[in-house]
Amino acid sequence: MRLTVLCATMDQTDLSKFRTMNIQSDVIFANQCGRNETRVTSLEGHKVTMLSTATRGVGLNRNLALLAAESELVLFADDDITYYDGYAEAVTRAFDELPQADLLAFSVDLIKNGQIIEKRRNPVKRLHYWNSLKYGTYVLAARRSALMQARVCFSHMFGGGCIYGSGEDSLFLLDCLRKGLKLYAHSFVLGACSKDSSSWFTGYHEKYFYDKGAWIAAAFPRAGALLRLYFSYRYREKTEISGREIRRLMRSGAKGYRRLQPWDKGCVSRETDFDSGKQLPV
Repeated sequence: MRLTVLCATMDQTDLSKFRTMNIQSDVIFANQCGRNETRVTSLEGHKVTMLSTATRGVGLNRNLALLAAESELVLFADDDITYYDGYAEAVTRAFDELPQADLLAFSVDLIKNGQIIEKRRNPVKRLHYWNSLKYGTYVLAARRSALMQARVCFSHMFGGGCIYGSGEDSLFLLDCLRKGLKLYAHSFVLGACSKDSSSWFTGYHEKYFYDKGAWIAAAFPRAGALLRLYFSYRYREKTEISGREIRRLMRSGAKGYRRLQPWDKGCVSRETDFDSGKQLPV
């Protein structure tokens, strides 16, 4: 098998996800569950690895799965996707048809309450900085050797279970592009991904914008002021927080990122300089 699914999951006690996700290839479940053990078995002719750890953070979880993989191609996954029949052959064939591609971002259906609410369809084309950040990790496949040679991995600071609530997927793609890897969109529909709930999004509140400021500082440190202005305008109708306050929260997040400081209510107006112990104005 040339392809291995790398699935980030939590609190699994059995291998039922293999069938509920309709997996038809080798798979590594990176299972954060408070215990450390590795279980390897065979199901329907495929190698199934349950890599259980007491670690925390989705980026670390994906990195552990990537390090354990041995196949030529890897397909990143969340445990709320159900693959369509034939995905393994289609992903492998897509890479054969695009030998210049290091990563592919596939199409997907989004479902809620059992119904398709959005069909995300991609034309086959090369992606760049300005049109790649909308793709989540769960639609990405890669040549494992390209990732290893470029020494790219997922951030341990952003995403579910981390200091900052989201953004590990876009940071990963930016890192890939900046290292010279070639990313393409592809029209094949991998499967259906459930949007009934989110493991990280709880609303456009103060922490959301603080974390967004941290993400801007990590992703585009030279364009911080412009991006803060853009986001304050973009989200003005989705939150009761004023645009001025959004920008202030994001500035706090950027400063907090440079000190590895998580969200705290008190840091909105003042921040601690960890080196001197002095209070700095936002």
